[in-house]
Amino acid sequence: MTDFPLEETRVEKPDKSFFVPKLCNACDHSPCVQVCPVGATFETPDGAVLVDPEYCIGCRYCIQACPYGTRFLNPITGVADKCTLCYHRIHNGQQPACVENCPTQARLFGDLKDHDGPLNQFLREHKIQVLKPHLNTYPKVFYSGIDKEVR
Repeated sequence: MTDFPLEETRVEKPDKSFFVPKLCNACDHSPCVQVCPVGATFETPDGAVLVDPEYCIGCRYCIQACPYGTRFLNPITGVADKCTLCYHRIHNGQQPACVENCPTQARLFGDLKDHDGPLNQFLREHKIQVLKPHLNTYPKVFYSGIDKEVR
């Protein structure tokens, strides 16, 4: 027997639900790069944001600085870690694994500098947004058709 009448205990069901993957936004102005005291988090010449595990001291500054919640402390290595957008695959001419294996083909990856490429064509033809635009991190991950509640 419960102390609460069942007819008064109702669970509100949400009108919508969202799935927003936690991938690195590869920001042009990356807070994680700015706060790293030893330079272990860095931006490559081609714009990727990576972590050098040999230099990382595990201070967690970058984890706190990431406004997208994508960084974590690797429990095995004790250093900061994150999605690399499969940097090793990109440099071998492949797509990131999440793009290649997406069952609905909802992900698109490409070179933002290729103005005639499929990525820029998509950006021109669709209404796109970034997460947390007010932070001025200038992320390079774009979302098509996300609701205001998500941004």
